[in-house]
Amino acid sequence: MSATDWTELLAPAWGKQPALLKAAAPTDPEHLHRTVVAACAPFRAGTVFRTFPQVRLHTALGWLGAPGRLLPDAEDPTPAAYRTRLRRGPAGSGPDTGFLLSVRQPLHTDYALWTSVRDSLERLWQRVGLPCLPVEAELTEGDDHTRLRGLAAPSDHAVLTWVLGGTLEAELREADGSFRVLRATAGELLHWPEGSRWRERHLDGCLTLRISVPRAPHLAAGAVKILLAEEVRDRLEYDGTVPCLPYPPPDGGPADPMLAIGEAARAAAGGPELPAALRTRWAAWRSSAGLEPAPEPREDVALVPGQRLRVVREVLRQPDGPGRRIWAVNGHAFPIGGAAGELVAQELAVGRELTLAELCRAVGADERNAAVTALLRKLYRLRA
Repeated sequence: MSATDWTELLAPAWGKQPALLKAAAPTDPEHLHRTVVAACAPFRAGTVFRTFPQVRLHTALGWLGAPGRLLPDAEDPTPAAYRTRLRRGPAGSGPDTGFLLSVRQPLHTDYALWTSVRDSLERLWQRVGLPCLPVEAELTEGDDHTRLRGLAAPSDHAVLTWVLGGTLEAELREADGSFRVLRATAGELLHWPEGSRWRERHLDGCLTLRISVPRAPHLAAGAVKILLAEEVRDRLEYDGTVPCLPYPPPDGGPADPMLAIGEAARAAAGGPELPAALRTRWAAWRSSAGLEPAPEPREDVALVPGQRLRVVREVLRQPDGPGRRIWAVNGHAFPIGGAAGELVAQELAVGRELTLAELCRAVGADERNAAVTALLRKLYRLRA
């Protein structure tokens, strides 16, 4: 089969056994490298915490917390140029040592790349089912480096790795302790299911795009716990610090702030907010094929009645109570109430072209209707 049929080839092995097959990657090496360079820019001044993308440079000396100039920049136009410079550089990056540059969750910074990966995943989900939690993306550039992190414990994720350059050797641990070796080169895709243990060698200027798909049951519970914590924070005027009491502590049980958190958690779990947040988050994940974070909205634009519009992306709509729906597109979700929204939605078939005035007439609204214009401007910002 051609590389475009990779989803059909992979489906029988999905979640069951490793697979190695021909598969066209959702991007090319040059585009991957440009995205990596852009993601590395803030990290050249030092380590950045609690943000995505997350950049890590691994060398023979271990992970470098502040690699600075060892990260690629605009003076490294290709992966080969960066690899050559790094091999000649200082501090553990000499010609006899390997490296692995890992950039986690960078796709939202490049809408074209994000869309290409999202579309590839949608084709796979049509065959194997849509995961109920977001996936994790990683781009790597490496050479002569062995990564061992996959040996520590059985994986909570199913893993898809496209190889865009060089060679990736995956050594998958079998039940008897032996290793099964899969060797992928440019134009091939590696898959191993959840529960796997592995180590991998990045060779010959290896470039990869990896998608990790959450599969372990505890990850779903963790996602709900995070949403519950967000609801609790919204209910409390509390800075999150752990309270300290005089010693010996007064009788009466836990400190008042802890009791307040418990009461807020009980109220949030029993109220409508948590299910509503889950529905909204699910709609966003569904519209992004699970690819999160989503790209930021683009700049707003003024709309006039003669402005011509073309629908380029389906807007997903799901019920959210009487007279309300959640609209979602490209990883963003928002509520819409009333019958007017449904009338507008009926006119938004993908590929259709019409003017703002034509759309307003079709739904029985004035061509300068503020609500319709505001909705279309929102959809424009979300690239629909």
